[in-house]
Amino acid sequence: MMSNHSIAGLALCATLLGTGLTSAFAADETLRSLADKNNIYIGAILNSQWFGGGLPGNYEQIHKTQFNIVVAENEMKFDATEPSENRFNYNNGDKMVKYAKQNGMRVRGHALAWHSQVPNWVNNYKNDKKKLLSVLKNHINNVVGHWKGQVDEWDVVNEAISNNEPQWRSYSVWYQGIGPEFIDSAFVWAHAADPNAELCYNDYNLEQGINPKAKAGFLLEQVKRWVANGIPIHCVGSQTHVEDTTTDKHFIGSPDSLRSLAKELAKLNVKLKITELDIGFKSGINVSKSDLERQGQTFRQYLDIILEEPNADTYLIWGVSDKWSWLGGLNRQKGLIYDDNLQPKPAFDSIMVRLQTYEPPKDTVATDTTKQDTSATDTTKKDTTSNDSTIAIKTIAGLSSLSMHLSDRTLFIAGATAAKVDVFDMQGRPVFSAKNVKGSVDLKIAEGLYVVRVRDGSKSLMQRVTIK
Repeated sequence: MMSNHSIAGLALCATLLGTGLTSAFAADETLRSLADKNNIYIGAILNSQWFGGGLPGNYEQIHKTQFNIVVAENEMKFDATEPSENRFNYNNGDKMVKYAKQNGMRVRGHALAWHSQVPNWVNNYKNDKKKLLSVLKNHINNVVGHWKGQVDEWDVVNEAISNNEPQWRSYSVWYQGIGPEFIDSAFVWAHAADPNAELCYNDYNLEQGINPKAKAGFLLEQVKRWVANGIPIHCVGSQTHVEDTTTDKHFIGSPDSLRSLAKELAKLNVKLKITELDIGFKSGINVSKSDLERQGQTFRQYLDIILEEPNADTYLIWGVSDKWSWLGGLNRQKGLIYDDNLQPKPAFDSIMVRLQTYEPPKDTVATDTTKQDTSATDTTKKDTTSNDSTIAIKTIAGLSSLSMHLSDRTLFIAGATAAKVDVFDMQGRPVFSAKNVKGSVDLKIAEGLYVVRVRDGSKSLMQRVTIK
């Protein structure tokens, strides 16, 4: 699906040593390279501070290194692009589209018709249905037309469903002035303006079930109607702003429920995208290490939907660093995958390991020519230690000066002065950690298949290992 970037960090080798299969991952693999490898999009917004030039340089470096899809936090909404009637401002949107093009990233447009962030002049026509229809059509024609062929997908209608008993949001200027048909019209106009763009309906709380009294259940019935009537809808965006209560150790919102929605949408040939993901804790509480690890597993569970459901392709996080996050306005904190100092959190590790270890069903890759590894005849495969069942990791050197070697349960590390060792299970859950390792560490873990990561400053190496 995405072939325009080189994938830095393909597996260096796969060697059968004794009874353990070991795959060594290149030190410079990123979320982005692994997303490309798995044919999905993984991304984060560019927030308003970025547009204003108010962020440190490593913020942008992280963004373009780790992500392959981007959306603007506010800068392509109605009030930003048409602040006064029929006078359009594309400066910030153009800046982001240029950035995306320079870095080979897919672009989402957000959002064309929404009840919020509508400029005051639109309300002048709330009692004039004909004029209000003209205003919305003119806006969509101009904005989508301006970025035709550059914005790959649009949130055409955003948050049009009420939070209470599922029904259309009655206080939207578009609903009040036009009625629910504004939604159908918006999709038709957007498709006419750019027939090649994917068009999404986007909303929150869709992870809370698909029963008829839930928002997702109501939406599903509307999607069925749109599809039956030939309305050009291609995707549903689940914002997935999830909160951890920490009191009952349970996240409000269910990955299983969102997966059920994906399966129902697949029957209609409509995609599911996770478009605004964050998993926050209530402000003011102390967030423990175990809380952050649990948060990471929930990030991973939502990622599993995108990896495993054929009609799901996008995993987009509503921010990069906790320091620059909208969650404070919701009385939440620490909902992203980088901390205040732009250091990766357990959620980052969980996502990374899951992307590295995910193996698609064999029938989906049977004809994939990239699997035909030209190293099949590599004479280094003829390892004289292959019958030594005490060795589960082959020493790797090359892209990183780090190397590691496992004998029994002792991990020996070369090329590091003071390394940190982390071990994860195949679902990305941390199971062991050791800091300031000087040469070796005993892996006190149960038998099984794991991913080991060694870090020493900016150097990093990850390998898959079988512990016997």
